[in-house]
Order: sequence, then C-alpha cells, then structure tokens
Amino acid sequence: MAVFVAPELEEARRELMKGLEARRMIVMVMSCSIAYSGRTGSDLGEGERLVILKEDGCVLIHRRRDYQPVNWQPSGCVFQTRIEDGRLIIKAVRPSPLETLTMIVSRVEFLGTFLLKDEAEFILHSSEEEMQKAILAEPSLIEPGLQIIDHEKKVAPGFVDVYGVDTKGNTVVIEIKKDPAGASAVRQLAEYLKYLQAPLGKKLRPIIVAPSLAKGVMPVLEKMGFEFRPLTLQKSLETLQKHSRSDQSALKGWFEFTET
Repeated sequence: MAVFVAPELEEARRELMKGLEARRMIVMVMSCSIAYSGRTGSDLGEGERLVILKEDGCVLIHRRRDYQPVNWQPSGCVFQTRIEDGRLIIKAVRPSPLETLTMIVSRVEFLGTFLLKDEAEFILHSSEEEMQKAILAEPSLIEPGLQIIDHEKKVAPGFVDVYGVDTKGNTVVIEIKKDPAGASAVRQLAEYLKYLQAPLGKKLRPIIVAPSLAKGVMPVLEKMGFEFRPLTLQKSLETLQKHSRSDQSALKGWFEFTET
C-alpha cells in the first residue's frame, strides 16, 4: 500500500504509473475536467472528484452525490499519462470499441495504491417478492403495454403472482420464480389456469418469469403454450432502486412547490 497526500503532479504521475504497472487498485481525489469520446461525446468542467482505477482496467469517476459514476469505462482500458502545460493528463483508452476518457488534472489531493485480496463468493440474498415488486413498478419488464390488474390474486390452489391484461385484451397470468424454473413451476401455473377464464373472444396467456429455465423445461412450455420471460434478481433490484430515486425526486419537488 502506498498513500500520498497532496503530491506534486509529477510525483502523482510516477506513482500512478507504478500502481498501474503493478495492477493495483488506485484511488484518487483530485480536481479535474473530463472529456469522453466514443459512442457519443461528453465534457465535464473542472471540479473535485473521486477517481477509481481498478486492476482490470476499468475506471469510475464519482461526484459528491449519487452512487452512480458520472463517467466510467469498462475493463480492458489502456492508460496513458503525461504532464502538459502544468496539468496531469490521464487517458483511459478502450481499444474495442474505441473509446477515450481523458482526465485533465490541476491538483491531486490524495492518491493511494492498494493490492486487494478478495476471493469471496458474492451471494445475492433476495426473494421473489422483489421480482414481483419490480414487475408491478415497471410492467414493461415483461412486455410493452402490459397493464397490471392484480397481484397475489386468490385462486383455489393458491395465489397468482401477477395478473394483468396485454394490449390486445388478453389475460396475462404470471408465475415468478427466483431460481431456474423447473417442471414444478409449470405444473403450478397450469393448476392456476383451471380456475381462471379470459373475457369472451380473448385468451389466457400463462407466463413464467425466472432468471432461466431448468434443463428440459422449454419443450414442455412450448407444448403447453406457455411463455417465458427472463428476469434476474439483480435486474429487479436495479429497477426498484431506479423507481425509488424517481419517487424521492418527485417528493422533493412537491416539498419545494409547497414551500413557495
């Protein structure tokens, strides 16, 4: 581990290159402007930011607020550094597709390089409830135009996770599984359908929602006329977080409006 507080720009450049060559995690707090060119283009004026360069070549640049980076590059970047006109220039170049993130640094407040040991397995603890909430918050996760009518709808064998109507007026019956859906999920959904009826001239559309299907289940679904929509716990949590931020922004706007 090497830590530097308020290093001169040339010293910061040397230590930065040492850290990159040793494939260390590099954490910097610095005043910089940022330019991106690639799929689109963007510019960000000067400000104090937290910059993280990881050993796999990815880049994260954070402002004072929000957990999401304002700029970032995926793994595989090649780094270039130089001093030019009294500024430290750091370029993160992604070869394919070609993208360049350029940081023009006027001052470095902190620079640390770390060799992290982390081989633990990541296990996401969540439930089908989060998947259900995500679908209720954003029905387009299943398909555009889906309207939710009910959830936990009571039928004789149990409860239908999500119950809705598609753009053609067909009844959509959704069974959610947080693990790869097997034959038992198909049987469960088939049992529910015995107690449900679509409006005259319309049809029932049974859909299983899960991260994936167990081996050999797809032919069974196709034979029974069931549909499958992939949805992971991670995507569900990201959807809920997005809607939570939107709700907070709306609430903040409401308070600002009522105070005027």
